[in-house]
Amino acid sequence: MEENIITIKQRNEGEANKAFAFLMNKTESELNDRAKRDKGRFKGISASDLEKLSCDVIRDMCSGTPFRPDEVKLVSGAKFPDIMAEKYYGVEVKSTIKDHWTSTGSSIVESTRDKYVENIYMLFGKLGGIPEFKCRPYQDVLSEIAVTHCPRYLINMDLKAGDSIFDKMNTTYDKLRTAPDTIEQVRKYYRQKAKDAGKVEMPWWLGDGGTEDTPVAVNVTLWKNLSVAKQILYTAQMFILFPEVLVSRFDQAALWLCATNGVLNSHFRDIFSAGGAVRNVDGKPLADPLPKVYKTLTSTSAVIKECLVDDKN
Repeated sequence: MEENIITIKQRNEGEANKAFAFLMNKTESELNDRAKRDKGRFKGISASDLEKLSCDVIRDMCSGTPFRPDEVKLVSGAKFPDIMAEKYYGVEVKSTIKDHWTSTGSSIVESTRDKYVENIYMLFGKLGGIPEFKCRPYQDVLSEIAVTHCPRYLINMDLKAGDSIFDKMNTTYDKLRTAPDTIEQVRKYYRQKAKDAGKVEMPWWLGDGGTEDTPVAVNVTLWKNLSVAKQILYTAQMFILFPEVLVSRFDQAALWLCATNGVLNSHFRDIFSAGGAVRNVDGKPLADPLPKVYKTLTSTSAVIKECLVDDKN
């Protein structure tokens, strides 16, 4: 009787992983053989039908491996990844109707990931042009992170070794996915990347440190639609976080206001410096006029103090 993959895994995990790689290589070859025999079979196939077909092919390819066909199950829509094999192994199925090997992948948070799965392969169907399939370890084909309605990995099935998003972040897939601050690590990486490139950018789709208690804004509103109290509060916070506004450098403050609070102001300079020079502050005349930003600073000083005190508590 052939030894089961679970028994092999308990004895030698490396040997078990090689058996899974062998199963996925067989699956890739079989799908490509079918695509060559019947090119029209995969033209216009839906994502759900491709998942079902892939699951059936994996079951067929279990012959001659320690994997059991009845332990290969399609769980798409309920769990991540789409197909589970023998509890600890999984297959994520993706495809594109275009003639290239790139697409948008799954969420970086993996909130629906099966708690037992350890080893995942990406099964990717290029359905445009001449239909073709590739299977590779999941973490080896994730090139970057982008956003649709949530932060997602970008897939590149031709990605070279050492070029994954995890290599770029100097971490590993398992370390990032199990970290308590996955999104925060990604946010810091893209902020630093922009800084190193000499760009003033902010990953608005990840916010700027939002948490369950201080969520990042979803909808964007205009500054003029805010209450006066809100305008004063945000102005005070920007003085604290971005003192460079005193010398008319507003880029980072403008990005923060939009990314973190969902507020857009097309006349951002006016928040601080509309009205020209100031000749008196708090009723006291000045020997030399100062930019209006200093009057704005003194007028919001009480709120600035409250913000600083609250931040310490």
